Amino acid sequence: MNNIIIGLLGVSFGLWGLAVWWWSFAELLRGLVPLILIVFGVVALGAGVSQIRTGKKIDDDLVSDKE
Repeated sequence: MNNIIIGLLGVSFGLWGLAVWWWSFAELLRGLVPLILIVFGVVALGAGVSQIRTGKKIDDDLVSDKE
């Protein structure tokens, strides 16, 4: 029961703060969204390069096993 009350208070204070400081929140989003996109892009690029490297090694192992 305490968790529900604390959760409701957190949501209500959060919505109140969002309404009162909307422009500050909008500025924060304008600054954070490009940074988040850059970070996700670098992570996706790293995952793609890693997958290509791993896939090439697997293909080389399959070719050597068949011979």
